[in-house]
Amino acid sequence: MKKKSKKFLFRRIVAVLFIVLLIFGIRKVGYYFWCNNQKKDVRILLNHEMVSLINHVYVKDSILYVSQEDIKKMFDETIDYDSEDEKLITTCNKHIAVLDLNENYMLLNDVSFPMKGKLQEINAKLYLPLSDLETVYDIEVTYSEKTNIAMIDSTNKAKKQVMALKNAKIKASKLPFAITIEKVKRGDKLESLEQNGKYQKVRTSLRKYRVYSN
Repeated sequence: MKKKSKKFLFRRIVAVLFIVLLIFGIRKVGYYFWCNNQKKDVRILLNHEMVSLINHVYVKDSILYVSQEDIKKMFDETIDYDSEDEKLITTCNKHIAVLDLNENYMLLNDVSFPMKGKLQEINAKLYLPLSDLETVYDIEVTYSEKTNIAMIDSTNKAKKQVMALKNAKIKASKLPFAITIEKVKRGDKLESLEQNGKYQKVRTSLRKYRVYSN
């Protein structure tokens, strides 16, 4: 009886380990495919929140191009384009900017500023070079080719900087067996977005938006 009990216990332990490894493998493969699907289109995080976009976002020569409809949704409800004069007027706070179609400059409060990009039509839709309009909308734009995510932060919002007190792993989620996607070392600077029990939602120097355990 003792030998049978030991064999049964051993088999159960092996079965449990197999199931755990199988779950871990499935999660890892699933996360890999999820990441690949997410990276097909440029995504936007506006002040730490993922934005539901109306149109595709394009990156050309390191310039982030966002459609007029999405700009209207995020920054300027009164944005207007005059098709006859081929001029677009957009306002935000105390800024008034005028962009000419296919011209590499803009008038900002009646002062001419050069742009690296230009207002242009893509797939019959009007697109603005958002990377050139940081002063207009009081924002900072950072694009990570690795994650295919554009981070947009309002410059008038306070940022909470923290320091890692120990070596830690950044996880894809708080779930058990969550994939480790990055590691931080003691002393690394992070941007704290949200505190939830023993977990913090942070951004690293790579501009990732993830969760790590204290």
